[in-house]
Amino acid sequence: MPSGFLVKAGAIVSTAGVTMLVVFVIVLLAFPVVKECEGDSCNFQSTAPDQLKLIINPGFLASSLLVIAAGIVMIRYSRWRESKAVS
Repeated sequence: MPSGFLVKAGAIVSTAGVTMLVVFVIVLLAFPVVKECEGDSCNFQSTAPDQLKLIINPGFLASSLLVIAAGIVMIRYSRWRESKAVS
């Protein structure tokens, strides 16, 4: 597998992760989270419609960060392998 392909694939993967992160932030800003307290316990509810509630989720945020990291690792590995080939 040529290193140029791995760099491009890493860039595409990290761009997909950044897109996921941007969507998360936009939905979070458009539909804020409301705090409802009853006595000592508080509950946090999103005002987003049911279709978008999957995005307002810590798992979605973690997934987007992992996708970004995977793309960066692909790019860094490709550059490392390229520098080893030159040596």
